[in-house]
Amino acid sequence: MKHEPHTDGGSEPLHVGAFRRQRPQWAMRSMAILIACLPVLLLELGLRGMDNSATRAIDYDPYVGLNQLRPLFVLNEASGRWEIPPDRYNFFRPESFSAKKAPGTRRVFVLGGSTVQGRPYATETAFSTWLRLSLASADREFKYEVINCGGAAYASYRVAKILEEVLLHEPDAIVLYTGHNEFLEDRTYAHVREIGTVNRWATAIGSKLHTVRWVHSFFSTPQERTELVAHVDTKLDHPGGLDSYQRDPDWRRGVEEHFAATLEHIVQRTQESGLPLIMCIPASDLVNTPPFKIQTRTDWTDDEESRFRSAWSIACDSDLSPPRRIDAFRECLRIDRAHAGANYALGRLLYDQGDCEQARPFLIAARDHDVCPLRAPSAITRATSEIAERYGVPLINTPALLDERNYRGDLIADRVPDPSRFVDHVHPSIAGHQRIAGALALEFQKLGWVELTGQSTLLYEHAAKEHLSELGHEYFVRGKQRLEGLRLWTMGRAGQLATEIAEDQSNMQGTPHQPSPD
Repeated sequence: MKHEPHTDGGSEPLHVGAFRRQRPQWAMRSMAILIACLPVLLLELGLRGMDNSATRAIDYDPYVGLNQLRPLFVLNEASGRWEIPPDRYNFFRPESFSAKKAPGTRRVFVLGGSTVQGRPYATETAFSTWLRLSLASADREFKYEVINCGGAAYASYRVAKILEEVLLHEPDAIVLYTGHNEFLEDRTYAHVREIGTVNRWATAIGSKLHTVRWVHSFFSTPQERTELVAHVDTKLDHPGGLDSYQRDPDWRRGVEEHFAATLEHIVQRTQESGLPLIMCIPASDLVNTPPFKIQTRTDWTDDEESRFRSAWSIACDSDLSPPRRIDAFRECLRIDRAHAGANYALGRLLYDQGDCEQARPFLIAARDHDVCPLRAPSAITRATSEIAERYGVPLINTPALLDERNYRGDLIADRVPDPSRFVDHVHPSIAGHQRIAGALALEFQKLGWVELTGQSTLLYEHAAKEHLSELGHEYFVRGKQRLEGLRLWTMGRAGQLATEIAEDQSNMQGTPHQPSPD
């Protein structure tokens, strides 16, 4: 028998009536919540309305304070162009673009550090210029603007703030090459470890609200984060700057975590904006660049120290046979595996013997354990690869791109970037920049922007040759002068190979040497 709900004289079922009596209560509660939230909503809208995105304080970074940063580009009212002002030329090269983007224009911003800028030369021979010539040679329908925003000594967290700015200027794509400058500025990460991952995530989410940032400005304690100044202030710019670098695994991990978080933020922001992003793994010279600073363990026993000194003395004796020296270097690393000098000297000795496969891990370890890390270590290159894969971002494997020849000069890749492709520890040669531009052009072809053909290659080669001829002799002389200035600035790089400078036992601790002028 079918059950019929009880009714009273044709009235509605009891459960329906109860629901209707409860509905006004829920509506009233919802209305009360909305009314309570209304002041906060109005405050948020008001703060957003007063916010000038072109000049406001930069977005919150849970690792460091960047409120003193200023926009890179300034509008020239007379010319109607956004320009890098002259007071920024210590770190950037002159660059500008029209405030009103012309129809048929494709605008690419290239972000990063001094490698992007083309140091020790300038933007005229940086990969951004070769990329512009390549794209223009392959496509006459569009005008290509490839805007170089490379800042000398600029780390990823400063680059991320430039990204926020250029997103306002109608970009069509972003190219990113960053990672070498992460260890240059002094900052602490104790507060990040203290607040924990969950609180850090909640803080980052909350900071997107203007109301949260406004309230935070009244109650925040400036001591929590390192507040960075507007211009880069590197440790090496100060007297005794090299001495401030010590073996500090916790600080290194903080720097590496900061880089990964910043890089992920950059990727997310470009994808939120619907922009193509192409990233590059930072490449560095492994063969001709000894560690900038070497330190031994501080926790070893007297016996370990004695054994290390004995093995080090044998390893650095160039009159002994290579096998004997190799065994001695291995003994040093059994006692102190993070000794950058022993790793480099062993790697270089194996490399010179033609054993690139065995040399490679030691040369990489020498870079990774450099007490003054001016080259992106494996943790940073690995984070770049992992984040690119996670978000499906096209990635230029620059170290592999610059590996064409083995130690003999044969056209055989040996998984060690060719030292001839670098002019110093990290900066590619002009030919190296051209190879990077070629790889980027292929990625833009995959995006459907251009079609690279034999004809476009001929046009590019002609344009590149003409461009080089217009630079003049003085351009290259200035580049060599900047290179020498960079060598003096680092103050930690020896003018000789580590195997030669280490003959004195006092060098075991990595006492800095004055670089040679050549």
